[in-house]
Amino acid sequence: MKQPLIVGLMLLAGFVLAVSAASLYAQEEIMSGTACACNFPIYFLIPLLSSAGLLVGSAIYYTMSKHMGALSDRKDYSSVLKFLDHGERSVVSELIRNGGSLTQAKLVSSTGLNKVKVSRLVSSLESKGIVKKESMGITNQVGLADDLKRLFCR
Repeated sequence: MKQPLIVGLMLLAGFVLAVSAASLYAQEEIMSGTACACNFPIYFLIPLLSSAGLLVGSAIYYTMSKHMGALSDRKDYSSVLKFLDHGERSVVSELIRNGGSLTQAKLVSSTGLNKVKVSRLVSSLESKGIVKKESMGITNQVGLADDLKRLFCR
C-alpha cells in the first residue's frame, strides 16, 4: 500500500525539482542577457514542461486511482469473523459469498456440515442477532441481519 504512494510522491518531487531548476536556469540566462536562441529556444521550455507535467500528473493519477480503487472495492470481513467460532464463521462466510441469503438446505450442502450442526449454528447466530431465519415450508431461509447485509453485500 505504501509503495505506490512513495513512488508517486517521488515522481512528483522529481518533476517539481526539474521544473524549478529549468525555470531558474531560464531566468538566470534571461537576466544576464546570455540567453541564446541558437541551441534551444527558451519559449519552447514552457510547452515542453507543461506537457511533461501533464504526463507525470496523469501517470500519478493512474497509479494512485488504480491502487485506491482496489482498496475501496475490497471488503475484508475476515477480521470481523474472527470473533465467531469455526462453524459460525463458515456459515456467515457462505452467506456473504451468496449475497446474504440462502436456504438452510443449501447451507448444509455448501458448508459440508451436517443438518443438525447447521441448525444449531443458525440458532446460535440468530440469538446473537447476526442472522435471521424465516420458515419456508420444510426448509428455512437464512439471511444476514439487515445491517450486516448492507455492510458485507452489495
